[in-house]
Amino acid sequence: MALGVRHLLLVEDDRTWREGVRQAASEAGFLVSSVSDGAEALHWLRHRPRAQHPDLILLDLVMPRVDGWELYGQLRTDARLRHLTVMMMSTGNGTPEVPLQGVAGFLRKPPQPEALVVELAERLRELPGRQEPPRTPYSLRLPDESLYALHALPAPVRHAVRVHLLRAAELSATELPLASSWLMALHSEQPLLLVTVEGVRVVLEVDDAACTLTASMVIVPGHLRYS
Repeated sequence: MALGVRHLLLVEDDRTWREGVRQAASEAGFLVSSVSDGAEALHWLRHRPRAQHPDLILLDLVMPRVDGWELYGQLRTDARLRHLTVMMMSTGNGTPEVPLQGVAGFLRKPPQPEALVVELAERLRELPGRQEPPRTPYSLRLPDESLYALHALPAPVRHAVRVHLLRAAELSATELPLASSWLMALHSEQPLLLVTVEGVRVVLEVDDAACTLTASMVIVPGHLRYS
């Protein structure tokens, strides 16, 4: 994708427009997530690890509750979200004369959502190529309590769990799946991941700043606990 953009977060309160842009962008090859306003966007972003954040936020400026300008301000003052890039859109003609940091451009909404996606793709091709910053590998921290719980497991299960925990650390530095048979993000105030292997569940606290995953809880099913 142009500018390295594959995953879009669409922030749009008009349901018809939201669904129209989602469908057109998906057909154009983008992975699209969507929310209905700025408040929902903040909740969506703050409850996901950085690796699941979008490459670009396509942001409507006029919305209820938290509008586009307020959301932009929140993004710029949040250390975990400051890296995000925004493409603003509105029905008006005016655009700020002063370039705004983190804003890739402004789109005027055409009559049809499909035309907006065409214009978006053209604008992205015009922008200079984005260099992906090198990703620091995430480290895995196992506090004593978690280590004790893992050591109590049968050896084959313990080995399988450790392999999957290390794999989660590797994926955290690249792209995490939104959900899989063994790894998923949990909705919480702090970004959390859940690793499930052989019935054993491990909750990992994600610290993007320190690039660490910390096993805060290990839940062992009864049939393994007493074997």
